Amino acid sequence: MCICGPSAAGKTTLAARLSEQLRARGRHPLLIACDDYYRCGWSPSSRYGFDTVDAIDADQLRLQLSAVRYRQLNALRSYDMRSRRVSSRLLQQPYDLVLVEGSYGPQHLLKAVPISLVVYVETPLLQRLIKRLWRDVRDRQRPASYVIRQMLREMLPGERRFIHPLKRRADLVVRGYNFDLEPILSRIG
Repeated sequence: MCICGPSAAGKTTLAARLSEQLRARGRHPLLIACDDYYRCGWSPSSRYGFDTVDAIDADQLRLQLSAVRYRQLNALRSYDMRSRRVSSRLLQQPYDLVLVEGSYGPQHLLKAVPISLVVYVETPLLQRLIKRLWRDVRDRQRPASYVIRQMLREMLPGERRFIHPLKRRADLVVRGYNFDLEPILSRIG
């Protein structure tokens, strides 16, 4: 299953809540964040910065998803947004469902990997801008002026080019931060 949508729309929150509900129903979801596949040492695009599909190591993402599918992977890639360093985390949990979540990354997967359900998260722009500003300043220690400039010059053009087309490919569109999980859960079974 894939959860996609623009920056700060609530994809990670939705994936966490969905995982919680699935575990309560006896399922064992494995959550994979496309943010963990940002390229290490990559020079940002002059037009989109890091808000582009090219910033994602698509080969590594597809390779690890394939290995996960066949239960041949011991560790998942991890990317630290603060330091922009790559590491890995052990994959020790049993799973019967894979949830892939991200803004950039799903574009590489929709044709290459079997995905049974695509959910697009749509949240009003002003809410997303405030959430991203708060998150990037607080969690990633980035100056507010940098975040605002980056959102206007890179994030919004990147979303129009790479993320908004994903909505047409979605099986379900969910809105806002107060998600109704039932339509998703009923599709998963």
